[in-house]
Amino acid sequence: MRKNTLLLTLALPLAACFLLASCNPKNRKTGGQGTDMTGDTAVMPGIDVIESSDTLSTEGDIRGGEFVAQANIKTITFDYDRYELSETSRATLQANAALLKARKDWTVLVEGHCDDRGTIEYNLALGQKRAKAVRDYYVRLGVQESSIGTISYGKEKPLCAEATDACWLENRRAETKVKGK
Repeated sequence: MRKNTLLLTLALPLAACFLLASCNPKNRKTGGQGTDMTGDTAVMPGIDVIESSDTLSTEGDIRGGEFVAQANIKTITFDYDRYELSETSRATLQANAALLKARKDWTVLVEGHCDDRGTIEYNLALGQKRAKAVRDYYVRLGVQESSIGTISYGKEKPLCAEATDACWLENRRAETKVKGK
């Protein structure tokens, strides 16, 4: 009897501690500060930006056929280890989007590329984030979401093979290619 009382005396406060710890407000999700994502998708003055759902998920079918670069559709570059769009990149993508909206018969492929630093897996993931950032921006500019697909080549298709900053910048890119329907 004395053993059971001692065990119960120790177990009850311990159980109460676990119960109270699980109710800690630090573990709760908040929708307030810290979740604002306007920094990488800010609206530029004078540009019609279409707001879409939080998750842009309907990608175009990129199977079959050959996607080719068009002379009027420009490639953008990224800073080292980044996938955010710079102001210069946004201006380039706006001009690209105007062409893509005019050609509704095109299927669009956004290719994400990286320089040769880092692992294959890391660069594939970074290239995909770059391609998705471009795709999402095109959609916000009014290009039909279901006509744009993405792919990452990571560091597998470099434009330049030298180990210089200029060469690495050239390889950190997103290319927009098209095919007719």
